[in-house]
Amino acid sequence: MKSEQNTASIEIISGQLVALQMLLEAVIIDGIRSGALSSDLFISAIDQAMENFPKNKNLTENELLGAIGTLNSTLAAITVATTGKLAE
Repeated sequence: MKSEQNTASIEIISGQLVALQMLLEAVIIDGIRSGALSSDLFISAIDQAMENFPKNKNLTENELLGAIGTLNSTLAAITVATTGKLAE
């Protein structure tokens, strides 16, 4: 029973994180398209994070996988915002 509760809790949190990621990407895209945010600034910050996350010995492999996946998703969203085309 406890294992099922833990699994359900993890799945709920995972769903919340996915929704938050989607909302943040929407805000970033809107900011870039309106000119309020700089796509270059976000790309630079993401590039730095992607370079530095793997060096962080406090992250597990799964945490690293999740972080890099989120950053890649955000880069793809920025590409769509700036070019109107999906990233390859």
